[in-house]
Amino acid sequence: MAVRWDAPLHDDLRLVEEEIARSVRSQQPLLTEIAMHVIRAGGKRIRPGIALLAFHSVGGTDLDRAVKLAAAFELIHSATLLHDDINDGSDTRRGEISAHRKYGVHRALITGDFLFVQGFRLGGEAPEIIGIVADACVAMAESEMLQIEEERDSETPLETYMSIIGGKTARPIEAIAQVGAYVGGGSAEDIAALGRYALNIGYAFQIVDDILDLTGQEGRMGKPLGMDILESKANLSLMIAMQGHYPGSERIREIFQKGEKTAAEIDEVLELVRATDALDVARDHAKRLRDLALASLEGIPPSIYRDSLVALADSVLERSS
Repeated sequence: MAVRWDAPLHDDLRLVEEEIARSVRSQQPLLTEIAMHVIRAGGKRIRPGIALLAFHSVGGTDLDRAVKLAAAFELIHSATLLHDDINDGSDTRRGEISAHRKYGVHRALITGDFLFVQGFRLGGEAPEIIGIVADACVAMAESEMLQIEEERDSETPLETYMSIIGGKTARPIEAIAQVGAYVGGGSAEDIAALGRYALNIGYAFQIVDDILDLTGQEGRMGKPLGMDILESKANLSLMIAMQGHYPGSERIREIFQKGEKTAAEIDEVLELVRATDALDVARDHAKRLRDLALASLEGIPPSIYRDSLVALADSVLERSS
């Protein structure tokens, strides 16, 4: 059986969870409750994991500092998830009712602001780090705006799609690795190499996420399939299928451009996309990005942490949820 990518981080990630729990304690119990509801639905902790692997792979020794920064990124990520769910009108997050549905939009927005502030409080210890984190947050906001502008545009080019997923997923993960390597005392070359690794992993992760939106198992995904179809959002497999010359391309475009869609229409698009090679083409694109990520690790000294970075790259392509 293959070793899990996070195997060397078991104790470190436990410390991250404890730091997160401390950071969301508030004098308002409901604020703490909502924050923990969001954090518990946050998923696989890939972001703090990458920060810690980058830290260890360059020989970092100040674990307490690295844990605080990893927790800070997870708090900021959780805030973005909360705001995304509000923007998208999502009913669930990883199988749990979304915070704004359970507690109301106003309370959810306040909690998102709280998580952002606590994340910056925890991580804002050096101007260099603040700059990296702020740039990543700006990229997230800009990409979300670009994604809204591109809704229902069946001719969105690949370059624009990559800009969207770069800002909302890849750039923040790049920043996490850079900060981890920086705190670990890595050289400028190490920081740049681990940043390139994480950037390409982030791109690959989002492409696979988009594939799973069309092919995953709803029970494992924690959300209905075809959400990108319903919301007319740029999705690489969907774009390939509707911009190509497949028998169903015109019908996919017709449904994608509609403001309101029925469940039957979403199922129809899912079948039409699966009848093409668009999913395979998109997965090949993700594999090339994985290979670029691995190439970036060539200058990083061998260690169990470098091995885990390789394992993580493979797991991104193999995941089913």
